[in-house]
Amino acid sequence: MANKAVYQTLEDRNNPDEIEEHGPYPCRRENAWLGNGFYFWDTFINNAHWWGKEGACYNKGYIICKAECDYNTVQCFDLVGETDHIQQFNQSINLMKEKGLLTNKTAVARVINHIKEELKIFKYSAVRVYGINSKAKNSDFNQILYFNPLKPQYLDISPAIQICFYYSNSLSLRNYRIIFPEEYIEGYAV
Repeated sequence: MANKAVYQTLEDRNNPDEIEEHGPYPCRRENAWLGNGFYFWDTFINNAHWWGKEGACYNKGYIICKAECDYNTVQCFDLVGETDHIQQFNQSINLMKEKGLLTNKTAVARVINHIKEELKIFKYSAVRVYGINSKAKNSDFNQILYFNPLKPQYLDISPAIQICFYYSNSLSLRNYRIIFPEEYIEGYAV
């Protein structure tokens, strides 16, 4: 089990006290990548800034909250670094294909929902994914290093990895507090 820092980006509605008292906040959008849950950026705070500035384009500004969790692959379905979980996900896709339940418009959330609701083998309280090509190549938040400058392959040194916690206490999610902007941080002096 590893203690991991995670970051949630929210629209700035000038309500820092409410955020710290009632957060974290769930995403319930119909097109949420991994279904309903509490979405956080894993480890790299610059992804939380990217989401606030370019991803969600919050017109009134944004707030970043930091939390901690006890990351482990017993409770988190890790589609980034746990090859057994990636294989299980691929097997589920193949089962859906065999049953005619998969089309070229089937999204990741649909497959996860199938594993949960139809196969009933989903025993996790969180999912971890890497949204490849989330950030535009020309984004100031994109941090890539080419293996060979003459080839297209690269290493993303700040990958857009998200964890969707299905419950507010998944993986012992705790210590939720605002860390940006500075004027919302307790003890901040002008």
